[in-house]
Amino acid sequence: MLHAQKKKTTVALRECIELFTTMETLGEHDPWYCPTCKKHQQATKKFDLWSLPRILVVHLKRFSYNRCWRDKLDTVVDFPIRDLNMSEFVCDPKADPYVYDLIAVSNHYGGMGGGHYTAYGKNKVDGKWYYFDDSSVSSATEDQIVTKAAYVLFYQRRDADTPSKSTPSASLGGAPETPDDHMDTN
Repeated sequence: MLHAQKKKTTVALRECIELFTTMETLGEHDPWYCPTCKKHQQATKKFDLWSLPRILVVHLKRFSYNRCWRDKLDTVVDFPIRDLNMSEFVCDPKADPYVYDLIAVSNHYGGMGGGHYTAYGKNKVDGKWYYFDDSSVSSATEDQIVTKAAYVLFYQRRDADTPSKSTPSASLGGAPETPDDHMDTN
């Protein structure tokens, strides 16, 4: 008797990154044009990471498209709040360790035709998490952050010279902020 395979309801972010960096053989209906032999050939492709930025933005694939069907994927991606170690995925042998901590999550609720966005963000000054929903802001806890609505993850790299706790801003009487303390939103 054949049993229908159960759809996997949770996948680890690590598995997603491993799949992203795994060599893939292109299908026979997706050939690569070889400029040397001037013919379409079946080929392979692979993404490698040479270095990573201070702010790592991970966009989770939440929409599935094929010729006949379009759907939103609601699989829970289990991502770490702290200690995302990307070092093994970086090819540069001279690279420093790439260890990241989550600083924000953008969520998407709804379907293909429309939806609603909310966010979780960690306050740099007090180290607490907050939930943003339109004009409403409320306190949040770490156990609320990993959901099937997570769509874009924002991680900040721990640098060797950066303390694990952030320093207060100049406006609160602490150390002055540096240009690296802000993301450019333009």
